[in-house]
Amino acid sequence: MAFSPQDIPTEVSESWNEVFNLFAEAEDELNIKDVGKAIRAAGQCPTNDQLNTMLEDIQGEPDADYNTRISWAQFERLMVTCMNEFKTEVELRESLKTFDKDQSGYIPLTVLRYFLTTVGDCLEPEEMTDLINEAQSSGSLDSTGVNLSIDEFVKRIMPALPGQ
Repeated sequence: MAFSPQDIPTEVSESWNEVFNLFAEAEDELNIKDVGKAIRAAGQCPTNDQLNTMLEDIQGEPDADYNTRISWAQFERLMVTCMNEFKTEVELRESLKTFDKDQSGYIPLTVLRYFLTTVGDCLEPEEMTDLINEAQSSGSLDSTGVNLSIDEFVKRIMPALPGQ
């Protein structure tokens, strides 16, 4: 199912707008260098290559400012593109289960940290710290605080959309 901006529930769009506003600078525009952080903060996880491709598509012809900023409407289109092209909740859950060696429904944070900061399109250390802080504050860790609940984590980072 492909989504359009009209298909996105109001609460999801509002949460995206809150993230946009957190990163937005003067004139309610987002600096192009902050778009990846904002998209990831809003719950999507494109690789840097995917992000660069999306930005090329959305920018079009350079303007006098060399398109160093994007508007809310452009950011919303990027988020919808992410929803249509990247991981669904089921795919994300299945990917995370590859790290669940004992099939307990939990992933050791040390393993997750290693893979997310060293393999493929790596997270920056501060992004990993933010991810762990989010897991701790959301109740996604087990009672020992060292294992991440796959189900709870996926629920927290994937927006509730129709058909998922």
